Amino acid sequence: MKISLLKSNQDSSIRQRMALMNGWTVDVIIDAPQQAVWKQVTDFESYSEWNPFVREAHANFVVGGRIQFLEDLKQFGRHWLEAEFLSIQPYNRFVWKGYFGSPFLFTVRHSFLLEATEAGQTRFSQIHENSGLLIPLLAARGVYQVSYQRYLDFNHALKNRCENA
Repeated sequence: MKISLLKSNQDSSIRQRMALMNGWTVDVIIDAPQQAVWKQVTDFESYSEWNPFVREAHANFVVGGRIQFLEDLKQFGRHWLEAEFLSIQPYNRFVWKGYFGSPFLFTVRHSFLLEATEAGQTRFSQIHENSGLLIPLLAARGVYQVSYQRYLDFNHALKNRCENA
């Protein structure tokens, strides 16, 4: 689901806020080969150098391994999250899943997809899926609008890093 959101600081309608409740997809075309993009996006320890959303990350990048990261949601603050890698397909995709508090309260599944294009570029996509009892409350507060924008920021920063490396 692709959703266009305004970048203004004005309060959004409840409808806009709830539209992101179940998740979203953001993607970008990067003028770099798939392997180069993979190298940057899986170098978790370097996130603090370029990533405006995930300010710090530490990972055991194997299926069943854990990732811990500090996300910056601007007005909602910085939060440490921990997740488990569910699948890793080198150069193509990796998926992690985590929860906050308890899985029935808030669970997130996040997929990173890298697709080579005929032009030698890479389509980089992030698919974010939410579930749990707290999801409507977080959506109503506008957390997902901020999070969605931060994922767009992540994609653009990755694009800049890969294209200017």
